[in-house]
Amino acid sequence: MVSVCKQRVAVIGATGQVGLPLTINLLLQGHEVTLLARARNRLKNDKLQILLQYGAHLTELSDMSDVTAMANALSGIETLICAVPGSKAIITQSEPLWLEAAIAAGVKRFVPSEFGAHTRAIQMGEGEVFDNKKRLHDKLFNADIGWTLFYNGGIFDYFLPNLRFFPKITTFGDLDIPICTHHIQDIGRLAALAFTDERTLNHCVQVDFNMLSQNRMLEILKSAFPAYPFEYQHYSTDYIIEARASAGNAVSAKKGAETDLERWGINYVVYVLGLLTAFTDETLRASELYPDFRVIQTPEQALHDPRFVFEW
Repeated sequence: MVSVCKQRVAVIGATGQVGLPLTINLLLQGHEVTLLARARNRLKNDKLQILLQYGAHLTELSDMSDVTAMANALSGIETLICAVPGSKAIITQSEPLWLEAAIAAGVKRFVPSEFGAHTRAIQMGEGEVFDNKKRLHDKLFNADIGWTLFYNGGIFDYFLPNLRFFPKITTFGDLDIPICTHHIQDIGRLAALAFTDERTLNHCVQVDFNMLSQNRMLEILKSAFPAYPFEYQHYSTDYIIEARASAGNAVSAKKGAETDLERWGINYVVYVLGLLTAFTDETLRASELYPDFRVIQTPEQALHDPRFVFEW
């Protein structure tokens, strides 16, 4: 069993999709957690109230780009975690300022927004969002601060075949590429462990408990619902390569946040290059770090659940 050393941790983006389960698990592990947030809207306020009930502290900043105010808020903090979605503005404008504030405050570890494909294994030019992250990494690795990069692979909602994001069961590129994908609660639990583990300082962590191809996912889905008349759509490798070259800055995906250019760059990295999972020399496997960890839901269980597949 992993021995947890209690730390003082600050989280930006604690109410987000990854941030909420991550922060709850930090609190459950006994860490002293400070939430750094802007003025609250009603939705975020509800989630903040949940975290405050778990024992989190809240520091509100009128301007999240004010380096001096951020540094003051980070006084005494050991680890700063950026759990906000990695948009272009966040990666290129906000995170460099938060890194500057963390260094000024004497923070020991900076965790940038990753939570996806293994940026360190991707070459410049293979996707806009990853190019932006790699430029941030250059600043981080040249700074006097520790770091941890966390790669959970895919989240079930987006990487297991279902009808929540597309009207048809939609697949991409090479159907035999092995893909790591995990339940969001398992990602939160593992991230909370990894970001406060001395063994992961100045390392990447790849979550690797579930690994299966799109072909295997389809087999499971068909066996779970043999009588359902699913319709299928496939975007070939050639289509992805062309879309990556021609896409613009519109946001056309259902429930999408990334621009089309960013989205097809991500699809290229995941389904053509196969880099949703990668193991570089600086990468630690979560399955080896935490061999006693048990996932709360497997891909097989999710794909047998009609509430997941059909969003009932």
